[in-house]
Amino acid sequence: SLVEEVVSRLARIDIDGILESGYLEELIEDAPYSPFPQILHTERPDRVAAALLEGRVAILTDGTPFALVVPGEFVSFMQSPDDYYERFFLGTAIRWLRYAAFAMSLLLPSLYIAITTFHQEMIPTRLLISLAASREGVPFPALVEALLMEFTFEALREAGIRLPRAVGQAVSIVGALVIGQSAVQAGIVSPLMVIVVAVTGIASFMNPTFSLAISMRLLRFPMMLLAGTLGLFG
Repeated sequence: SLVEEVVSRLARIDIDGILESGYLEELIEDAPYSPFPQILHTERPDRVAAALLEGRVAILTDGTPFALVVPGEFVSFMQSPDDYYERFFLGTAIRWLRYAAFAMSLLLPSLYIAITTFHQEMIPTRLLISLAASREGVPFPALVEALLMEFTFEALREAGIRLPRAVGQAVSIVGALVIGQSAVQAGIVSPLMVIVVAVTGIASFMNPTFSLAISMRLLRFPMMLLAGTLGLFG
C-alpha cells in the first residue's frame, strides 16, 4: 500500500522537467508549508538499503546522486548511517546526545533571554552577580543582543560555505573569533551571550540531517522573539 501511494503521488505530478530530487520532495510531501522535513534524502547506498529493509520506499531520480526515502519520521532524521555499524548501547548513547543537542540548538538562546529578562530569581546568586557584572556596560536588552549575535553567526556560516574551501573555513573560524572578541571588548554584547551562541552553533552541527538542522536555525528566531516578549511561557 505504501508503494502504491508513492506511485499515485508521482503520477499526479504535472511539471515540465525534474532537475533534482528536491523537486519531487516538494511535490509529494504531505505539508508543503511545514518548516520540518518530511522526506529523508541521502546519497549513501547503505542508508537506502537499511531503509528498504525497515519497510520504507526509496525514490531514485535520474541525474542526481540523492535518493528520497519515504516516509520520513522525526526519529529517522536523528539517525546517522554510522549508527548501524556500532553496538546498540554506543549508538543509543550517541543518539541521546544528538537529542540533547537538538533541544539546545532550538531553545538555549531563548532560555537565556527568558531567564535573564523575566526570571532572574531562577539564577543562583553568585551567577546572577557575575551575570550582572558582565552585562553592566551592554546597551542592548538580551533579545536584541541575541538576535544580533545569531544573525552574525548565521551570516558567517553562510559566507564560509559560499567561499572557496581553502578560504571559507578560515573566514568562518577567524571571523567568529575576531567579531566575538571585538564585540565583547566594545561592550556591544556580553561574554556569556557569545558563549551561548557558540554552544548553540556547535549543537546545531551535531544534527546528522542538514534539512532538519536548517529548520532549527529558522525556528530559533521566532522562539527568541517569544522568549523576549512572554518569558518562559512563550
